[in-house]
Order: sequence, then C-alpha cells, then structure tokens
Amino acid sequence: MPTSTLTSDPIGSTPLTAADIEEALARAWAGACAVEAVPITGSTNQDLVTRGRVQQPRHCVLRAADFQTCGRGRQQRSWRAAPGDALLFSVAIPMAAVPPALSAVTLACGVALAECLAEHGVAVQLKWPNDIRVGGQKLAGILSELVIDRAARYTLVIGVGVNLRLDAAARRAIEQPAIALDQLLAASIDRRRELWIGRIGGAVIGTAQQFMRDGFDPFHACFNHLLEARGEMVDVVDDVGRVISGRVLEVDRSGRLLVDSGAVRHAISVGNVSLRAASR
Repeated sequence: MPTSTLTSDPIGSTPLTAADIEEALARAWAGACAVEAVPITGSTNQDLVTRGRVQQPRHCVLRAADFQTCGRGRQQRSWRAAPGDALLFSVAIPMAAVPPALSAVTLACGVALAECLAEHGVAVQLKWPNDIRVGGQKLAGILSELVIDRAARYTLVIGVGVNLRLDAAARRAIEQPAIALDQLLAASIDRRRELWIGRIGGAVIGTAQQFMRDGFDPFHACFNHLLEARGEMVDVVDDVGRVISGRVLEVDRSGRLLVDSGAVRHAISVGNVSLRAASR
C-alpha cells in the first residue's frame, strides 16, 4: 500500500493525487482497486464505459478528475462545476453476472453516500432515484451504467458528483436549487478532496458488491427512511411528456417507486422519468 502523507491543502488548490486517494480508499474498503487521478477529462463515467466496452477490468478501477468538460447525470443532463469545486469520480466494478433489479444499485449507493455524509455531520435526504439533497437542494448525484465487453463480460460503472463549492456562474447554470459541502461542513471537519473521494469511493464499491450478493433488500428500509417526498403529491414525467400524478408511498424491494393516484397504485421503474412536485 502507498505510504504518502495526505496533504492539507484547501479544496481545489492543487491537483488531485492518486496515491492520496488510494491511501484513503484503503482505509474505507479492503480490496484491489486501481486508482487514477487526472486534471481534466470529458467524463470519468464515459472514460470507464469506453474502456469497459473493450475489455472488462481485472479489478475495480476508481478514476477521479478535477474538472469534467462533459460531465453528465441521468437523461444526459449536464453536471456543472468549476475546476476543483466538486468531487468527481467514477468506479468500474467487474461482474460475473447481472443480478436481478440491477437498476436499484443506484438507490443502494445513495444510501451508502448518505451514511458516509452522516458520519461527518451532514444529514441528507434521497430523491428517487439518484439525487442526494439537503432541504430540497441538490448536493450530489449518482449515475450507474452497465457495460458489456467484446467477450460478453459485464462491468458496472458508477459515477458520483458532489458539490464542494458553488460560484455564481455554477448556480445560474444548474437547473434546480443546489447546495455545496462548504455550506454544510463545520470548520473542524476534514475537507480534503482525496479523503472524501476515498471515503465515498470505498462506500460505493462495498455497497455495489454487497448488492451483487444480496440485492436491494439490505438497503430497502434505510432508503425509505431517507426518501424525500414520501407522503407528498408528485408528478412523474416520462421522456415523451406523459404524466402520472399521485402520492408517494415508498420504494419497493425492487427499487421501484410506488405512487398512489387514487384509482391505481403505480410501480415506477428507474428509467427515463423525472419526479417533480405536483403541479396541481
């Protein structure tokens, strides 16, 4: 294992260091993982997706960047952050087989991220299926993608973005209310990027591997406990504009959102849908 000392530089003042991320990751998760850190890339998710389509990695890979030129979330939404102002990383996890209800791994990783933040004094809620929020404002997001290589082997790629700071330009560019860690963390809490990436990365990898063994069931109760909008009226809008309106009940054991419209109870799968406060 590396023996480098974690730096104490302020967030964003120096480029990310792979050895420091690896050291922090080793404290959070015991397993083989190649760590990469680059100053700039299009998208860490896309980097690992492209690689996974050619060949499944032998071990897990964590790839982090100071800045992404084409960062994205669900439904191809852009991720906006100035250089050094967000935690931006993805992990690639080789899989022997695809477990049932794989899309719910995004929800399980949301639980892992929420628990990691709670350990450091940041209480969050989970907006189904992939946003981490504080007081109705987006703090972080998760994007999961399944990749198949030329030999029909599977790799799960999970991307994480967490706002560290939000300048005026970033706030204007984001299409929803947003919040950053520097608004939530006490001065005494460690704010070093490598430590946070290692902590969260370890939690995400460990959670994904547990999901592959046990499915969503171990995370089901906690996700519902943290579920934002539970009991509230919402509109669920698909990619062609169709709307289901009703009251949020909970998430089921397959990760589907249960919405009661009065006449019908809908079970909505993760996909090209958006969840919004009811318009009427």
